Amino acid sequence: MKNGTFKETLTLTIKLFVICLIVSGILAYVNSLTAPVISENEAKNFEASMRELLPEAKEFEKLEDIAAVSQDTGVSFESAYRGISDEQACGYVVSTVCHEGYGGDISVMVSITEELEVKDVKIMSMAETAGLGAKASNPEFLAQYSSLSGGIGVEKNNGGNPDNNTISAISGATKTSNAVTKAVNYALEVIENGGGANE
Repeated sequence: MKNGTFKETLTLTIKLFVICLIVSGILAYVNSLTAPVISENEAKNFEASMRELLPEAKEFEKLEDIAAVSQDTGVSFESAYRGISDEQACGYVVSTVCHEGYGGDISVMVSITEELEVKDVKIMSMAETAGLGAKASNPEFLAQYSSLSGGIGVEKNNGGNPDNNTISAISGATKTSNAVTKAVNYALEVIENGGGANE
């Protein structure tokens, strides 16, 4: 009886192992087919976002020589591009991530003028609370950054003022507001220190 039970268990184990191998193979095959498509779509979406933020640019040149290292571990650098129009630089697009959002990472894309001022801001991804921190993606909130320069501050209770280089925090979501601002400030810092602005 015990010998029969062992054989049944062994047979079942082998069958399950073979099934797992087959399923894993199928998944690997499907992934090999879909991964290039997903990667291509992500690249198209990324370029579309750059063109949205810096529409005057006819092409984008990746800035490969930037060694963007922040003293603040709460932010990280992803990429930077110089916008080109009629063979002249017309601004920059920088992607940074702040790791201090209420719901985790907040990925931000920022377009920057040749005068080192924010032109436009777009939230690329985040996991903030709906109705609170998620309002960071609202155009009304992001429009506050336009024309501001490095060292942007955050004020509560609608205290933000462009003359003071500050924005108003989202009510009930100051942590998210600070995280987005930190990402924007870092984008400005990247270009000011290593992007070749005004060269």
